[in-house]
Amino acid sequence: MSGERLAKVLAHLAGDAAARGVTTSSEAACEACVPLVGVSGAQLTLMNGMGRGESRYSTDGIGSQLENLRFTLGEGPCEDAVRSGVPVLVAELDSWASHQRWPLFSPAAAAAGAQALFAFPLRSGAIRLGALVLHRTSQGPLSADQVYDALVLADITMSLLLDELTRPHLGSELPPVDGMPLSRAEVHQATGMLSVQMGVSMDEALVRLRAHAFAHDRSVIEVSRDIVARRLRLSQEGWSDPR
Repeated sequence: MSGERLAKVLAHLAGDAAARGVTTSSEAACEACVPLVGVSGAQLTLMNGMGRGESRYSTDGIGSQLENLRFTLGEGPCEDAVRSGVPVLVAELDSWASHQRWPLFSPAAAAAGAQALFAFPLRSGAIRLGALVLHRTSQGPLSADQVYDALVLADITMSLLLDELTRPHLGSELPPVDGMPLSRAEVHQATGMLSVQMGVSMDEALVRLRAHAFAHDRSVIEVSRDIVARRLRLSQEGWSDPR
């Protein structure tokens, strides 16, 4: 991801949120996808644990219908993107190839009004949190620049989403351990340890920490405590190695 492209997308996101009088959030990022990437709508699907997932936000009714179809039928570009960890770009949803790949989803999605669908996984290492799903009401592929912008927006959306999901845990305390109260200091310490272990920036280490906590239905402080105590170690791929 180039710094110039990231700056452009962030500036657009901030400007769009300010124009609509809202704060920057995962929902605002979905809304910004529509004009920036040139699509008809955007939808954020969240996966956690062994569940079938659910819609976090949708910019329009078609996006909501697409998520309902994915959930009900168990197939479609979103399912494949989350499972594989790579984008699934479908320029012509109502085609022979799409019907062969998703025999139940494709005709139903086309009937709902979607003619093209582009699913970008939200992932951190081996942990997959869901997908940012964009759709068009007309056929046609995304340009290379539009794909790059969508990839940047997917990364930004994931960071915003993790912040929203884990922020409540950062403001709470767990019962004291050995007489010492838990605090955000442990999160900072665990982030620093992950940064060194994985050879990544502090920002990336915090994303990995939050992603692991969300995927395993634990609080950020609980995971941080285990990392600091060396009961948990995250590999480059995002898997945990208990010690």
